[in-house]
Amino acid sequence: MLWRAMEIAKVYDLLEPKALIGASHFADGKPAEMLRDVAATRRSVRIVLGYGLSLPEGVLSLDNVIGAGRPSSDEFPTRTPAGPSLITFTARANAPLVPLLRHEKEVLAQGAMAVLALSLLRSDTILNAYPLTGPIGLALGFAPWLIGGGTLVQYDPFDSGTFVEQLYDSGATVTALPGAFLDQLTEDGVLDDPQCKLRRVGLVWSAAALADRGASLVAIETDDVNPSAFDVYPLGDLACLIVRAENVEARPLLPLGTVHLGEDGGGAVFAETSLAENDTGEILLRGSVVPEGRTDGPVLRDEDGFVATGLHGQANGHGGMKLFRDPELVHHGGFTVAAAELDGLYQAFPGFLDAACFVLPDPIIGDRIFAAVAPLPNAPVSLEVLRSSNTCR
Repeated sequence: MLWRAMEIAKVYDLLEPKALIGASHFADGKPAEMLRDVAATRRSVRIVLGYGLSLPEGVLSLDNVIGAGRPSSDEFPTRTPAGPSLITFTARANAPLVPLLRHEKEVLAQGAMAVLALSLLRSDTILNAYPLTGPIGLALGFAPWLIGGGTLVQYDPFDSGTFVEQLYDSGATVTALPGAFLDQLTEDGVLDDPQCKLRRVGLVWSAAALADRGASLVAIETDDVNPSAFDVYPLGDLACLIVRAENVEARPLLPLGTVHLGEDGGGAVFAETSLAENDTGEILLRGSVVPEGRTDGPVLRDEDGFVATGLHGQANGHGGMKLFRDPELVHHGGFTVAAAELDGLYQAFPGFLDAACFVLPDPIIGDRIFAAVAPLPNAPVSLEVLRSSNTCR
């Protein structure tokens, strides 16, 4: 309050602040007006705020913020978000676009699951190769970074050479990848390279991979030198199960029941899987990581709190599930897409008499999407023309 414009300008040039705040009147001076005049001659400031009567033009008032609805010291309310923090989308056989309303609590729970399951530290660097708008990117990238205090390095698109270079340069300690790419990294000696600082390596199971492997078990050898393994199971875009693979010999492919994070079978539980009809049927999911669906949509909690994932399975008798493919759904790169939506998109192209999508398994992205088309007589078929069409944009 005792500074003159000269002192304020000197400190301003030293700190380059983004905002200035002052009172309208103090003794015989007008601090807010002086701050405005100093800010007018500098580039870094974006806003000048003030409080008190008769604030000068160009200064935004804080009076309403300071005085409105101030609670007493023993009446501070608990903040409850009015709406979702994030909205992502999934698909069901009869509903090609299903919004998933993720409130802050579900995002934080998904992050806490990763932090606890992987014993993440503030010194960890997560190298994430999945979009932050999907279940894998949220569970392994955005959410644990948000609450864990470590470093998040985002990688996209997927290219093996650049990925390895970024792995070394960033000093990443945690990452998760499809099995085919992990096999390639192992074959190339990347995981044993002294430049590699990984201490946690995850295997991301796509729906196609889970269906192809059936009820088999997967063994990943670990020792004091190699990084320890964990599994990532994306469940119908709802959430991801993240499980440490400490006992690889007894590990089920897709866990059935409560997912415990403790090595002794105890610890925190953020998710539980079930089957709609005891030992077979649609896979259900409940827990603090599961988002809500619209009240008039297909993603609703039942009376026991379970939400249908859109995936179908059968108990394998070893604490896990065998997965069955739903021909109406496409699982591409961690996202679920309705096949009928793609059919309609291709059929709308003016150069086709008819068209339909089909998929082939891909070890990296799960389902690789193809279009089978019947062109008009004498009409050329061109992927470039299809991609540039307003219909398919």
